[in-house]
This record gives sequence, C-alpha cells and structure tokens, in this order.
Amino acid sequence: MKKKVLLTIIYLAFTSFTFAQEIPQTHEDSLRIGWWDPRNTQFGINFSQTGFNDAWSGAQGSVGSIGLGFLFNNKAVYHKKKGVFSSDIQFQYGMLKNKGQEAVKSIDRIFMDAKYASKLSPTINWFAGVNFLSQFAAGYDLKAANKPMISNLFAPAFLAEGVGLEWKPQKYFVLQLGGATLRQTFVTNDKVFENTAKEVTENGQIIKRSYGTEKGKVLNEMGFQFVAAFDKDIAKNVNLKWRYQGFLAYAPKNKPMDHNISLIATAKVNKYMNVNFTLLGLYDADIVKKFQISEGLAVGLLFTL
Repeated sequence: MKKKVLLTIIYLAFTSFTFAQEIPQTHEDSLRIGWWDPRNTQFGINFSQTGFNDAWSGAQGSVGSIGLGFLFNNKAVYHKKKGVFSSDIQFQYGMLKNKGQEAVKSIDRIFMDAKYASKLSPTINWFAGVNFLSQFAAGYDLKAANKPMISNLFAPAFLAEGVGLEWKPQKYFVLQLGGATLRQTFVTNDKVFENTAKEVTENGQIIKRSYGTEKGKVLNEMGFQFVAAFDKDIAKNVNLKWRYQGFLAYAPKNKPMDHNISLIATAKVNKYMNVNFTLLGLYDADIVKKFQISEGLAVGLLFTL
C-alpha cells in the first residue's frame, strides 16, 4: 500500500516537468507545441522566538519558545491549443519548542494537485484531476498521559480522482464541480491505526476502524467534490491564496460532507524577507465530529526560483 501511495506522490510531484521540450518561436509554434506560464517556485524558512528573564517569568508566568518552519510551493501551468495542464504543490512543516518542554509540530502539510482542463466556452471547461493530502512526520495526542502517536506519513492520507466541470471567469479564480469523484483514505502505519481505532458494530460484528478505514484496507468512496480556489496579489507585495475543497460521499454509504480549507497570505517586506499567515480548517466526521482549526503567523526568508 505504501508503495502505491509513494508512486502517486512521485507522479504528482514531477508530472509538471514532462511537457514541451521544444521552445516555441512564433504564435503558430505556440499553438502546435504549447507553452508554459512563468513558473512560480518558492522556498521559505520561518523563525520565531520569545524570551524572558527570571524576573519576568516569575511575575508574569511566561515561558520562552523557539519556532522553526519550512515551506515549498510550486505552481506550473502548461497550455496547448484548448487544453491547460496545471500542477500545484504545497509542502509546509514547522516545529515549536517551549522552554522545559519537548518540541512539537506547529504545522505539517503535504498537498499536491494535478489537473487537465479543456475549454468548452470562454469561461467553462471540463476537467480531469487528482489530488493528494497527507503529512510528513508523526503527530501525538499531547492531552493524553502516554501521548500516543495519532498520525504519521501516509497515516492518514487522502487521494482523490475526479472529472467534472469548472467555471473560470478570471485567471486567479476557479470554481469546480466534480460530478464523479473517487476518494481513497489510507492508514499505512499500524501504530497509528491501533492508537486511533474505534470499535463499531455492523451486522452483528464488531469492527475496528481508524479514520474510517479497516486495518490493512483502503476506504474507497464515491461522491461529489466541490472546489473553489483563489490566488492573486491583492496589493503591492501581498499575495492571497485560498482553497476550499468539499467532498460529499454517496457510496458505499451517505456521510456528512467533509470540508478542507486552506488560506495563505504572504507579504513581502523586501526581496527575501516576508511575513506570512496560514489558516487551515478541516471537518471530517471519520476523524472527529468537530471543525478543526490551525493558524500561524511567522516572519522568515522567502526565495523565489
């Protein structure tokens, strides 16, 4: 199972580099060969630190901390005749350590999306796409006494493939309806499965499930997928990128709608320094029947390649 998921990640990460070896010289060449939009690749390092002397700590009860984070973003768009291939990769990872405590993750996200779209009208396209969502490293339930591991690489992981229609009135905004979407949920780490599994009774049998999956199996669901995405410089040196993804499963059974929201605002202070704000929201009844929210504000270095 891990091998299949890894192959999918490799495909999504490198598929944007497999097109158009010949460089077009004329407009006719562009239509025949195809062309790339200017590529947008970013690598960033964020750092945060707070410190207090003994007098401040004793009077205010404050604790010093150190935070370090990394991000990698790559967006590639390739055109050929009426077709457009796009690839969007977002990697984020960060650690936070409070004085006297162990280091913990502050953010951990793997997101990859690849899509082919073809024009039906100036603003309406049909599309076929695949996206993948997971995390890099182990996560623990810090509220429990024994701090069990509840997530890790590919545990859980979500892979979705779909076809449908999209409305794209502007280059920076798109609204998609995936009328036929297949989603797979993986839990490839046995320790994560055992620490997060819940027992349910079906047809008189007791079944253990983690993130909706049974041990050693993949949860396959058919449903409708809704995506709205926005990526634009909203002011000088300020970029706003947000994405909403909803999935409504109807087979093998109806389930509450899953919601996945990401928002990244980046303000460039100078050529390399930036301030960024990240907001992540998630609702998946197979994980917890509450809306999960994560947010962070950081200052760091951002290199555009």
